[in-house]
Amino acid sequence: MAAGGKSFTYDIEKTEITIGRELKNDLVLDDPRVSRTHATVRKTGDGVILRDLESGNGTFINGARIEAQKDFILTAGDVIKLGSSTLTFSQADPFGTRLNSESFREVLQKNPDEVLVTSMLSEYSDSQEVPSIVYRHEIEKKDRILRLFYELSQKLGSLFSLDEIYEKVCDILLSVTPASRCFIFRKNDQGEFEQVAAKTRGKGEIGQPLPISQTIFRKVASERVSVLFDDSQNELEFSANSILSIQVQSVMAAPIIGPRGLLGIIYADRHDILDTFTVDDLDLLNTVAVHTSIAINTVVNYERLQKQAQARASFERFLPRQVVDQILKSPDAIRLGGVRQMVTALFADIRNFTSLSETRTPELIVNLLNRYFSMVSEIIFLHGGTLDKYIGDGLMALFGAPYVGELDATQAVRAAIEMQRAMVDFNLRLEAENLPPISIGIGINTGPAIVGYIGSETRLDYTAIGDTVNTAARLESVAQPGQIVISENTMQVLDESFPLKSLGTEKLKGKNVNLRVAEVLWK
Repeated sequence: MAAGGKSFTYDIEKTEITIGRELKNDLVLDDPRVSRTHATVRKTGDGVILRDLESGNGTFINGARIEAQKDFILTAGDVIKLGSSTLTFSQADPFGTRLNSESFREVLQKNPDEVLVTSMLSEYSDSQEVPSIVYRHEIEKKDRILRLFYELSQKLGSLFSLDEIYEKVCDILLSVTPASRCFIFRKNDQGEFEQVAAKTRGKGEIGQPLPISQTIFRKVASERVSVLFDDSQNELEFSANSILSIQVQSVMAAPIIGPRGLLGIIYADRHDILDTFTVDDLDLLNTVAVHTSIAINTVVNYERLQKQAQARASFERFLPRQVVDQILKSPDAIRLGGVRQMVTALFADIRNFTSLSETRTPELIVNLLNRYFSMVSEIIFLHGGTLDKYIGDGLMALFGAPYVGELDATQAVRAAIEMQRAMVDFNLRLEAENLPPISIGIGINTGPAIVGYIGSETRLDYTAIGDTVNTAARLESVAQPGQIVISENTMQVLDESFPLKSLGTEKLKGKNVNLRVAEVLWK
């Protein structure tokens, strides 16, 4: 009930909502005693969590004020007081069904890896004579589990689709246990469980989610244990216009645990009025759960490696290898969209390339460009630069993107010097092939630019835009063959080890003022 006596119902459909007075909140309370953003409610695998965001008048649950910035797990019936508003928390059945499990009796609880820990032999002391039938039972049990291990390895090890794994696991579980139904739930990135497979004996796949015991489900999810319950009295009721009634006699469930935590849950129940699941059935379920985890982890790692390989192939086209390694190790460190940062832009262009193209075949020109670009691109990468793009017979490179460093300008100039020196040997090889020599002019400028993934939804390019980049391009256009021209901004961050020759001031195209420029001497 909100302030003013108004009553309403709010369904929490999102993973996380905010509650407060401002309109930007998901749940808006028109209450002056409620803070602008008062609290958050978050759905997790452990339940629904409320957190007070250091509100002015506090948040009260069942009459007690909760500590700010601390998680509080809500239970059905909790009364939440925010200012003059009162909220009552009720938890709906997420599957649209209801299974009353209050009368279920817990038979056994085990860790998933305790496949053969429970043994009838433990009931006998060393001095007691163990009946031969007990030994026979234990041997047969071990034989069944070992055979199941082999079968699971064979059938799941060759699958590289999660959907195929889930379907195969249900088939196997129904074949090795007397389960009437099998469900598999996957924990998604938001911490919620979603049904990904469901089969019933003799009828195949279940088209819609069917009732399960939420109490047992939550126990397995929160405690990471496999459990066996039975109940000869419980009735299962559908809440959505169904006349079907199923008598659940026994339930067992096991967590699917991977290296990074809970991956999901396998849940099975039995409807035979004359019998229930046994301890051996729970061991078989645990065996299936362990191998399911291995199979899922294999597929997830395979998909991750595939994506990394594709990303590496894409990134290495324009980023140095060490930067690619950093991006793949910490992908969140790179922000999508443009960010403003200091960069040094380098432009290089082949001089008199048009006249060369007019006197040589296209095949020869393409081969010449490929050899030239391969050589200079490797030099850029060795000095920590990012190859932005090829522009005809020219190129653009960035130093300080995506990661800014103190020596970005220095590395750019060193790369330019090495590029010019490499052209000497390159031309000697051209001369040996009876080809004319080529020369390049290079322009470098340092300053702020917008750097990032820029473009449209269908085409993104990693690049830099701004006056800094435009000025570097203008400097390259005035550079003579074999010359490296740098701006005053770049001069200011270089140390004395670089010999420079002042070129005075230059009136660049598109600039209102003359810029002081210099040539880097490299011979």
